[in-house]
Amino acid sequence: MRNNSNLIHRVISGPSLILEGLKLLGHRKIRWLVLIPLLINILLFSSLTAGAAQWLGGWLDNIVNSVPDWLHWLAWIIWLLFLILALAIYAFTFTVIANLIGSPFYGVIAERVILMERGDLSIDSNNSVVAVAWQSFVRQLQLLRYFIPRTLAVGLLTLLITFVPVINLLAPAIAGCWVAWSLSIQYLDYPAEIDQVSFVELVQRAGKNRWQCMGFGFSALGASAIPLLNMLLVPATVVAGTLLWSRTQQPDEGGI
Repeated sequence: MRNNSNLIHRVISGPSLILEGLKLLGHRKIRWLVLIPLLINILLFSSLTAGAAQWLGGWLDNIVNSVPDWLHWLAWIIWLLFLILALAIYAFTFTVIANLIGSPFYGVIAERVILMERGDLSIDSNNSVVAVAWQSFVRQLQLLRYFIPRTLAVGLLTLLITFVPVINLLAPAIAGCWVAWSLSIQYLDYPAEIDQVSFVELVQRAGKNRWQCMGFGFSALGASAIPLLNMLLVPATVVAGTLLWSRTQQPDEGGI
């Protein structure tokens, strides 16, 4: 029973980690690193969010209108499911672009959070800020090589499913699970890169702790899907992923 309780606690720990990350954004060692990408993302995504909202309204109307007559009583459920799917697409797109823009700053944030968590015992504090920023940006490009083909495959699958009545109800679940997994990997990658853990090894370690990673990923998805507020929650989630990594990572045991 205790093991089950511990597993449940780890799976649902994502929101509390993000809230903790939100509180840490004002810390004197990292707050200036938050402000610069925040201003850039506000300028970029204020217009993108408005356009996405307009597109979403028309897309959902088309989905509901295409429902067969015998399923009209389920129209509101279908509308809700595909609203979740649309928000997942929006959140994933927002996070990928925001992390690419902010990666030079988020990598330094991750390093400093690890330093605070570990008391400067595991990280070389003489690392150049510019070097860490550049490494984080390059690592984000490597992540895109992993995400893009798999995301296209999942997107194609969900697109095909949307044309099949009843079965199309699975589309939001499939897309949501993939986005949650992707986001968990993306946010865990910042501290993993600081610990010099390769991306391949990161994915393997995350797979061994899949439930907690998925729970954190769904929390990250929820945070990323809130327009405007997500601009502040993205760096908070970077801190949250770093806290998750540093508190569960056992370098000598190779697990998270």
